[in-house]
Amino acid sequence: MRSGILKVMRRRRLLLIWGLAGVTLLTLPVRSQQAERIQGKQISQVQVPSGAPPQQNTSPPTNIPQVPQAAAPTEEPSTLTVVLDPAHGGADFGARGPTGLTESDVVLDFARAARIALEAQRLRVLLTREGNQDPTFDARSAMINGLANAIFISLHVSSSGPVGTARTYYYVFPSNATPALNSTAGAPPQTAPAQASGVQPTRTNLIQWDEAQRSSVDSSRQLAFLVQTVLVQRFKDSPDAPIAAPVRQLRTIAAPAIAIELSSIDVTDAKRLDQMAQPLAEAIGRAVAEFHPFSAPNGAH
Repeated sequence: MRSGILKVMRRRRLLLIWGLAGVTLLTLPVRSQQAERIQGKQISQVQVPSGAPPQQNTSPPTNIPQVPQAAAPTEEPSTLTVVLDPAHGGADFGARGPTGLTESDVVLDFARAARIALEAQRLRVLLTREGNQDPTFDARSAMINGLANAIFISLHVSSSGPVGTARTYYYVFPSNATPALNSTAGAPPQTAPAQASGVQPTRTNLIQWDEAQRSSVDSSRQLAFLVQTVLVQRFKDSPDAPIAAPVRQLRTIAAPAIAIELSSIDVTDAKRLDQMAQPLAEAIGRAVAEFHPFSAPNGAH
């Protein structure tokens, strides 16, 4: 009887031991999971500042240097455009020499040589005529008046003057002349009709076509002096300073504009004119490189 009770007690003790062992085994994963959760919570508390929203696991590490954003590209200034105007053309031959040479043909050769010199400086070059055309004065002016940052150079050959000389012209309006030239001797200068009648001229943003050069007189004078200074170095006995004159083609141009005239078509050897093309082209190229139209008063257009 007693032995039976002992067996039952031993069996219950074994079951109790196995039960406790099972409870211990079951509680270990739970505690391990809780420890991981607590540890993860502590890590997240270290990484995330107080009051900041929780960080995503996919966020990049904070110790990686940030690449600065590239600055927006600045707009490059527009390239200077040089409009070369070989005068005359078509049925208008200009001056004619004893050997049959015509001014219209010679200045076209001059313009082509000057274009090469200017394009070598990476400048944009336009010709008012590429062949034996004869654009009108207004058509030549219209080619440049629609451009920004441009200058105009008209090329001519005279029918007289010392051979191998060159002169530069810039436009002068009659109102810019001295009072003695605008009035008779001893008489006061004449008053403009609008001022005499008390009527004020109407203000407008448009430039009158025949007055277009007024906005660029100073810059044209600057360009003319630069060109003439270089021409004197290549064409001896040329005048030291440019000449102010009412050259028709220049009046309707709303940009720095000059005319260059070489002497002369009256040569017995056509090669003498051919030899002028390269020095002229080099002089134009050098002067244009030194010219800054927007730095001159009234130079911007």
